[in-house]
Amino acid sequence: MEENKECFFAEEIIFTYYGGKPGDAEISEIDDFPGKDDFITFYTVHNGGNFTNGAWFYPENGYEIPKCDEPYISLEGFLSIPTSDVVFRINIESMKDIMVEKCNMFKDFILFHIPFATDVTGNPFWIDIQSGEIKYTDFEKSTNPDDAVTVAFSFINFCKRIKPRNL
Repeated sequence: MEENKECFFAEEIIFTYYGGKPGDAEISEIDDFPGKDDFITFYTVHNGGNFTNGAWFYPENGYEIPKCDEPYISLEGFLSIPTSDVVFRINIESMKDIMVEKCNMFKDFILFHIPFATDVTGNPFWIDIQSGEIKYTDFEKSTNPDDAVTVAFSFINFCKRIKPRNL
């Protein structure tokens, strides 16, 4: 396990990742989308991981989380890209399977969205491969993918809006 010292998060964030870097074959499987270069840079360094001391994501200005008591979402971590040498409990591909099994309405949604992170209750964050925007689904509020809420303009903007839980 290693800690983040890269520029994706604020300096005070402790992000533990587990290795198992994706190779060219795994990376070539990822759909093209606006901001993919930042996504690939992050995943070739980290390939998933958890926020050791917890973290909060604050939506970008102009975006809000409907019916939420707090101005942030508590983050658990990032899903991994599946590789042959490291097996994680849940990775990007297994999250897609879980979502379709949990709610068949996500069958079409996952054709245009990549799950990449989860909140502390397992609700996923998604990259919209058509726009590069980041969306969030909260299953306590709705199981309809049409109710996914846009929370950031891009993957890199999402990362820059993550703050340590102790602030």
